[in-house]
Amino acid sequence: MKLEELLQKIVHQENELYNLYKLGETFATYEYPHLTGHFQWLASEELRHRDTIEKFISEKTLEGTPVIDYVDLLSLEPYFQDGRAEPQTLNDLVLEALIREKHSYELYNKLSEILSGSLSEIFKMMAQEELKHAYRLKIIYEGLEE
Repeated sequence: MKLEELLQKIVHQENELYNLYKLGETFATYEYPHLTGHFQWLASEELRHRDTIEKFISEKTLEGTPVIDYVDLLSLEPYFQDGRAEPQTLNDLVLEALIREKHSYELYNKLSEILSGSLSEIFKMMAQEELKHAYRLKIIYEGLEE
């Protein structure tokens, strides 16, 4: 696998999470209107992550970095095994999103360890944001169970 292909797959997975959160927004609108804003925020966060990775692709930011030596290993991450989600309920959607956020956190954390300087910091920040998303999803899920 080449670096650009790896980055395109990250863009694809960020789009999948965005779509999942937009579906969550739809579910919430009818079932739990007070949660609509949470799903809108989560969707906007995924778009921001996607835009960051797309900028890395267009500007060839990661070429010539140590990431190139890890592309094949990184391609084995569970993050890239996540298929299209088709949740039937908001509970299912939140559980699926939690798994994906965990996978995103793990991948971005590994990228932050491989890279150095500002690129490392960007991926570290993105990893921390994925943890915040997971925490918010956990709170949402616990609220659905009541």
